[in-house]
Amino acid sequence: MVESKEAHYGFLEHLDIKYKNGGVRSLAERARLETLLAEHDICVAKFSEAVKVLGATDVEARDILVRFMSQLAETENNATH
Repeated sequence: MVESKEAHYGFLEHLDIKYKNGGVRSLAERARLETLLAEHDICVAKFSEAVKVLGATDVEARDILVRFMSQLAETENNATH
């Protein structure tokens, strides 16, 4: 899920730089962006389902995972600001 997110945002960043320099989004770029977003959506859905299954079998483990992910996201946000 992290890899698909990074791929999607990385491509968006690339396009943003191009647009700032007067570029126009091509059909290939639009298609690539849609593909990356679709791949990430699939990863998110699979991860969400896995967390639900974990919660159904081991609530404590699910809660630990959710806390860890929250802390990781907070650390990443602090690093970028």
